[in-house]
Amino acid sequence: TGVAVEIPADAKDWLGVTSSTVGTNPTVTFYAKNNEGGDRETTVTFKTTDGSKEYTSQATISQKGAIVECNVAQFLAAPVSNSQYRVTGVITKIAKAEYGNIYIKDFSGEAYVYGVGAKGDFEKLGLKVGDIVTLVGKRGEYKGSAQMTGAQYESHIPVTPVTIEEFLSKPDDKNTYYMVTGTISSLKGSNGKDNDYGNLYITDGANELYVYGCYPGWGAKGDDRKFFIADNDIKVGDKLTMIGYKDTYNGLVELCGGICFGFEHAE
Repeated sequence: TGVAVEIPADAKDWLGVTSSTVGTNPTVTFYAKNNEGGDRETTVTFKTTDGSKEYTSQATISQKGAIVECNVAQFLAAPVSNSQYRVTGVITKIAKAEYGNIYIKDFSGEAYVYGVGAKGDFEKLGLKVGDIVTLVGKRGEYKGSAQMTGAQYESHIPVTPVTIEEFLSKPDDKNTYYMVTGTISSLKGSNGKDNDYGNLYITDGANELYVYGCYPGWGAKGDDRKFFIADNDIKVGDKLTMIGYKDTYNGLVELCGGICFGFEHAE
C-alpha cells in the first residue's frame, strides 16, 4: 500500500524526494543539491505495509563531489572519508618507490602518502626527492596516523640540484626550479624579526648567492611567509638548502620564490 521514505537527518540538507507514486510498482524520485564539497553518501530506508505487517528495505545513495583543494595541515585535520583532496608539496622522502610510498611537505606540515597509482606507476614518473608534486587522494588512517590513500598523480614541477656556481650561470626562468645548498654568509637586519621574509646570502666559499625570501615551504602566502628565520633560530654560519627559480634585479642574481628544503645549525 504505497511506500514511505526516510532520509537521515544529516543528509536532509542535500538530499530530498521530488515525488513518490503508488501502484503495483511504486517509484520514488530523489533530487540532490549541487555538491561543491567532497564525496558524500547516505543510506535511505523504504517502508511499506500490507496492512498487517511492515516491510523495510535500504539503499545507499552516493554523490561525487568537487575535489577539495587544501594544504597539508587541512588534509591531516580532515576526517577519514571518501572525499577527494588535492594536495601539493615537496617530496621529502621516498619510502618505497615500487609502490609510490612517499612523504610530501608544504609550509603547513608533512603527510605520508600510502602509494601513488598502481604498482610501478610512481617509478615510471621518474619523480625524486625535491620535486614538487600535486596529488589527489582520500584522507585515510593507519593505526591512528593520518595518511593519503588511493593517491593519483596530477602534475609535478621538477627540481634540479645545482651548485651555487651553476645556479649563477643559469638563464632567468620563473618556471624552472633548482635546489641549492650553501652556508649563510649574511642576514638582512640585526635579528630574525628585522628580516621578516628571510632575505639572505649563502656561499660555497667561492661564490655567493642572494636569496630573496626564505619561506617555510611550498604554498606559503601572506603572513605564513614571515619569520621562518627567527622561528627556527637560523643564523649566519648555518647550512641552508633552498628550492627556487633564478631571476635578476638591477644586475643582482637572485634565488626567488625560495622555500627551505632543510637547514643545519653550525656546531
